[in-house]
Amino acid sequence: MGCRMSKKLPKYLKEREVRRLLNAPEREKLRDRLILRMLYRCGLRVSELTSLRIEDIEFEEGTLMVRRGKGGRDRLIPVDHQTMDMIEYFVDDETNGFLILSERNEQLSTRQVERIVEQYGRLANIEQPIHPHMLRHSFAVHCLKSGMNLRTVQKMLGHSSLTTTQIYLDITGDDIKQDYFDHPLPV
Repeated sequence: MGCRMSKKLPKYLKEREVRRLLNAPEREKLRDRLILRMLYRCGLRVSELTSLRIEDIEFEEGTLMVRRGKGGRDRLIPVDHQTMDMIEYFVDDETNGFLILSERNEQLSTRQVERIVEQYGRLANIEQPIHPHMLRHSFAVHCLKSGMNLRTVQKMLGHSSLTTTQIYLDITGDDIKQDYFDHPLPV
């Protein structure tokens, strides 16, 4: 008799936690607000965010091009209007080409982004420790829960296999209970 191994669900934030996180940085901390927003709203990996160059953004089209993502694949990602407005406001003609820079005007490291996410996770009173990839997981789960097509989510995340994206379809018992009470049966 073989023992079936169940795949562990990726950890993700609930929508209300994401809202608190995205609102945690003060208004003048635009760089930090943009980092959090792009990790969540675009489903980016940290390495994709830190290597994003200004020329990879199509302002008129409202898209950004992730170049040589995981597996060396390029992908085009639509960007919502509010995030695109933040990017436009944030872009500085004096930068060295990268969209988001450190205080020393250098390319951000993945560790610097991890610290920023951890810091605002604490400020937002999120009980579990959070990391940047958790925002990507949250993006995928929330897209699917809102009814987005699985193939669309696959393309936006840059997964080569649909099986990789399907892990986000598995929901926890808490999600089932919450959905049940959010959508009661008629009496």
